[in-house]
Amino acid sequence: GEKTSASKNNGGGGTADEGMISPKKMRGRLLTTNGSISPFVTSLMEELRLERVKSGGAGNKMMMLLENSISGDDVNGSMLYIQDRGVSRWDTCAAEACLESFGGKLAKLTHFVETKGEKKDQNGEFYTYLASQKNLDFIPGSAYLTKYNCRESDIDLQSHEKALDVNQVKPYSNLCGLVALGREWDTNEAEERITEAIRKAAISNPPSFA
Repeated sequence: GEKTSASKNNGGGGTADEGMISPKKMRGRLLTTNGSISPFVTSLMEELRLERVKSGGAGNKMMMLLENSISGDDVNGSMLYIQDRGVSRWDTCAAEACLESFGGKLAKLTHFVETKGEKKDQNGEFYTYLASQKNLDFIPGSAYLTKYNCRESDIDLQSHEKALDVNQVKPYSNLCGLVALGREWDTNEAEERITEAIRKAAISNPPSFA
């Protein structure tokens, strides 16, 4: 049956279907960085036929998404925030709590990229926010080492190596990409459409997870 979590905190009662998106009527905008975007994100916009909206800051983009979701903007369409480049736990923890309180969610992109029967990520759908000396969401060979996620300062980042050991990355780096959705996407049909588009885009241009 349809998911109903969005109706729990919709701020104004109503039914579980109120404000939800039919896959046939899906349209809207994808929030992205102000700078360059990866080939994966470009392919995803084409798959979902989304307009690009440039904005700075991961937390700011999620608050824009939430405001749009709460307002029920039927003129410009719903907003999505999906990216394959990494941020940090402190960029997403508060924003994720705000999204969830209004029926939305923030999940790991790796969870959507996995094909049926495939279980690359044994750590679940959502990021872990426990205090730790090691990255609790690390997937060997998934993310590229960058100056933002690499624990060692003397490593040659020009070689574009993937992290094979958890000790290579910072404990609070979000290495699995992200998918932020408002409550209007909280139906099985809508999420299946997003998942299908993500997997198609990933075949053409695999996520960088950088």
